[in-house]
Amino acid sequence: MTEPDTFMDDRQLRILAALQDKRAELANFYRTALRLLSGEIEVFDPRTRVAFIGHCMREVMNRVLGALGRPTAPRFKPSSGDQVKALPDLLARFPELELDGNGGSVPVPQEVAAAMDMLFKAAIHEKRRIRDDVAALITDDDNASHVAVSQWIESRGYFVKWAHLHERDVAEADLPSDDEMWEHVSVFEELLDGVITAFFASLHSIDDLLSEINATEEGTDA
Repeated sequence: MTEPDTFMDDRQLRILAALQDKRAELANFYRTALRLLSGEIEVFDPRTRVAFIGHCMREVMNRVLGALGRPTAPRFKPSSGDQVKALPDLLARFPELELDGNGGSVPVPQEVAAAMDMLFKAAIHEKRRIRDDVAALITDDDNASHVAVSQWIESRGYFVKWAHLHERDVAEADLPSDDEMWEHVSVFEELLDGVITAFFASLHSIDDLLSEINATEEGTDA
């Protein structure tokens, strides 16, 4: 690990060290986002700079869930994306099917009904899985309804939005301000720092307990 960046505060240094210990790529992405926001790295185009920051933070917030060894819910297979890709071939086998027909209900072939049922289940599972994974990382009781989970998902969605180009060019005046981006970075930092602090506090408690046990055993053997 290189020398700590002088523009980082204590909390950012803790997070950087924890990420470096688990996965160097995440530490580098996090540091790059902070350097871009702090002006340590200059990018000639404001929109590109925003996209770089969004991409770095999106990857960090996505990958840190697994990097810290937290349990994650199993993936639904096939995924909703894979199922959607298969729909044209399925519907091509039923050219007379009209899902937008009039009436209170629309009869569909059993094969189509089964495909729709599987797609709905996949979508519901995937949405729930996102919250479950975040909850496993940042809450003590895996509470997916906790406000902190919503804050994490909202900030991650923010970075996803700005990591991608949109349908039209975004005027420079409509780009997010540095203060706005810092707010979402701070959400990530505050929540993850709580996880890191709790982990090391627990680790120190275990070390203290082992030391006491060893001291007791040594006293007994004397």
